[in-house]
Amino acid sequence: MSPDKAKANRAAQTPVDPIAASREAAAIICEDENDTGAIRISENVVAAIVHKYVLEVEGVVRFASGSLVGNIGEFFGRPDPDKKLLVDLADECVNISVSIVLEFGVHIPTVASEVQTVVRTKVEELTGKQVMKVNVTVQDLEEPKTEDEEGVPLGGAGIE
Repeated sequence: MSPDKAKANRAAQTPVDPIAASREAAAIICEDENDTGAIRISENVVAAIVHKYVLEVEGVVRFASGSLVGNIGEFFGRPDPDKKLLVDLADECVNISVSIVLEFGVHIPTVASEVQTVVRTKVEELTGKQVMKVNVTVQDLEEPKTEDEEGVPLGGAGIE
């Protein structure tokens, strides 16, 4: 084997850090170039916007938890298909998927539709990027917590 071919073969076998590679590949969802320079918006920025505003929708309790297997796979750089929040750039448009837990007793289609509207509006408003799809998966329902379960006395604070 020639020295050049051996070097190319070793390079092909060099281990790549999958976590760093996936972060680098998916870190920037959009880049706009203008006269004064480049504007880059990270996938993490979109995820932060989605996270903040989804939790403000009436009836949303929390984001769904990923599976144990999915969490272990993510540690090794394999994306979890059941991840609670996914941001994907496709043809200059953003696609977003969220998995959430709703309060038991709410009208599920109404709350899910409100999540879609809020996510689309806020991401477009704050990033200037068009949102093509907002996929909402309602993974579970939970009873609403009483004030006593949240650590606040039912009789009110400071009343004896």
